[in-house]
Amino acid sequence: MVNVVSSIATSPLVAFLIFCFFYACMMFASGLAVKSALISPVVTASSNRYGALDGLRGLLAYGVMFHHSMAAYSYFSSGVWYGLDNAVVFQLGKTTVALFFMITGFLFTEKCITGKVNWRSLYISRLFRLAPLYILVMLVMFTVIFALSGFQVLVPISKLGSQLGKWLLFGAVGRPNINGFEKSWTLIAGVNWSLRFEWQFYLFGLPVLFLMSRFMNRKALLTGVLTGLGTLALYGWIRGDLGLELLCTAHFLCGIAASLIYNNSVGKRLITSRAFHAAALFCLPVLATSPQGTVVPDLLATFAIFLSVLGGGSLWGLLKTRAAIWLGDISYGVYLIHGLALWLSYYNLSRAGLLDAIDGPIFLLLLPAIGLVVLAISSVSYIRVELPMIKLGRKLGSPKTSSRVELA
Repeated sequence: MVNVVSSIATSPLVAFLIFCFFYACMMFASGLAVKSALISPVVTASSNRYGALDGLRGLLAYGVMFHHSMAAYSYFSSGVWYGLDNAVVFQLGKTTVALFFMITGFLFTEKCITGKVNWRSLYISRLFRLAPLYILVMLVMFTVIFALSGFQVLVPISKLGSQLGKWLLFGAVGRPNINGFEKSWTLIAGVNWSLRFEWQFYLFGLPVLFLMSRFMNRKALLTGVLTGLGTLALYGWIRGDLGLELLCTAHFLCGIAASLIYNNSVGKRLITSRAFHAAALFCLPVLATSPQGTVVPDLLATFAIFLSVLGGGSLWGLLKTRAAIWLGDISYGVYLIHGLALWLSYYNLSRAGLLDAIDGPIFLLLLPAIGLVVLAISSVSYIRVELPMIKLGRKLGSPKTSSRVELA
């Protein structure tokens, strides 16, 4: 019998092929979903706005899920949450999040530097965009942990309240074990770590960018951002590592630089050219052969790929299909929900003594099946939770009479 999970762990080529199969299954299911009466009216309209970014987000979210499917399997089979020494699996967890950060940096830069920012609207809209589904997922996680604890409070009430509160704050002040449950973070695959950096960018990065744009023209701003990126890259090359904080800062800076390049006539011609798209494709082998995530090559390769997608690179039109765009629409839900789906699936398989059995062809059915469950739940949560809360946030944050720009 072919050991599929073991082959993924040891072979970048096998990992790549199985991920392609997994994503193809999600695309097929999404293609069917967008024809339904429930979903079809709410799919973001396909356009050339920002290249193929709308479709890219779904690919990234399911890349993260594939990465965590391997880490979670390792956790339940050996007790160690491990990303494996496989460059493809590693990059599907690292580069995907880097690209998410770049998307955030890109989307907010242009509006931030061209208009008077309605800060009240900005923060209310961000809160109503990110918090509702996150809180719902946290409540499900808390419920699962209490169920596994026999619905007994195993720590002092004050301590439990502090633990829950820290988790509800997007992990900004820590992610402690809940009610004595070891490695509580594994239930959601620890994905909320990135939300802390998103909020740091909103609270600190955007105001700094806004102030800089008051005193610097676009050319000077781009020069400054690229200088900052170059400095970080040089520092990382000398040290051999940037550390998480500086690396995430570099990713947001890439997004800011991308916005300035995209809105420059010369820059836009460059990133929309076929030659640039072809060069960006050659960056994929750089990432696929970098298991430990070397700082400078990975950063440059990821930035080039992002610019290519922004310039219209869409994997021969794949990322501009309605199926891909719907996966992008629900990507926040996929990102938050997949960890629980994987954890509960592996937990029950482990309890039934079937965990070893899935290290075979059955894995090729199991992972897409879990992915489909995540797709279905994320679709419902997007329509019933995310969209209504986004609209409410915009309504609450937008004064009826205001000439200031609303960032949404």
